Amino acid sequence: MYQEFSQVSLKRLTNRRQGPRHAVLPDTRVSLTVLDTCYDCEVLDLSSCGARLKLDTKIPVGSVIELSHDQCGSLYGTVKWNSRHEVGLELNPGVARLLVRYSTPKGLS
Repeated sequence: MYQEFSQVSLKRLTNRRQGPRHAVLPDTRVSLTVLDTCYDCEVLDLSSCGARLKLDTKIPVGSVIELSHDQCGSLYGTVKWNSRHEVGLELNPGVARLLVRYSTPKGLS
């Protein structure tokens, strides 16, 4: 199914990424590693150049991260923004592996 966003949220979501966002299958989880600390995160959406994750810990903007998934391997990137319960990542090439496997048929446009 798809998730509806309010106009304010949709505007916020569509203005930050260079590529279109895609919703992902519910409970898609990845490991986010910053320095020596690893966090288990839920993926909220993906694009060809980034991801939005559910995370209750604030990670400093500019931090270099590793994003890992058991079946899709690892990607590297940078924290671009964070909020109380989410973090936005800019990812290096390779996010398409996750996108193809876990995006929903009716992704966000």
